[in-house]
Amino acid sequence: HRRRIMLNIIKKMDFFSCLDVGCAQPYLLELLSHTDKQLFGCDISEEVIMGNKKFFKNAQFAKIDISKEIYPENKTFDLVICSEVLEHVEDWKAAIRNLTSMANKYILITVPSGTVHKIDKLVGHIRHFHGNELIEEIKKHGYEIILCKYWGFPFHSLYKYSINLIAPEKIYENFAKRQYNFWKKTISNVLYYLFYLNDFFKFGSQLFIVVRRSEK
Repeated sequence: HRRRIMLNIIKKMDFFSCLDVGCAQPYLLELLSHTDKQLFGCDISEEVIMGNKKFFKNAQFAKIDISKEIYPENKTFDLVICSEVLEHVEDWKAAIRNLTSMANKYILITVPSGTVHKIDKLVGHIRHFHGNELIEEIKKHGYEIILCKYWGFPFHSLYKYSINLIAPEKIYENFAKRQYNFWKKTISNVLYYLFYLNDFFKFGSQLFIVVRRSEK
């Protein structure tokens, strides 16, 4: 659903080159690979970079730590995407500074908002964002906000609270690390279609932010 919403946002943008920051799960790049866009990706993991280079022959990749580095040769891009990364980064303000320095036009950021649950900590979340702190930090670097959207209420929110009340470690172990059987697939499909109903609300713990470089 996150990728679905992101693609709907991206379709309205005028861009040619795109950098996916934190491309460990290259599903978004895979969807964009069917377009005429120039695609780039970066990640902190050398293993991720090597794997993506083999899979995406028409894209370019670089190993960087977004809190410490920018893309090699100071290369910039029309659109920089940073999806589900900042919640893992200790120095997120440095990461914002580097993101803004690499973008010519747009930056699309997605982060979790609301409570940091136990299951979030299991996957490496350091913090969640309320939105204002990100927006104010981005504005310091000469960008204007063109979209700030929350998503996930009520069913994704209920799902997050439920799995943390029941047994977060067991659920994470069964659904994130083991092969899906019939019942796991059934549960996942039910949740997938149920989550479409979240589109009718403007609340939730998934935050989407789009900014554009100011023309001033």
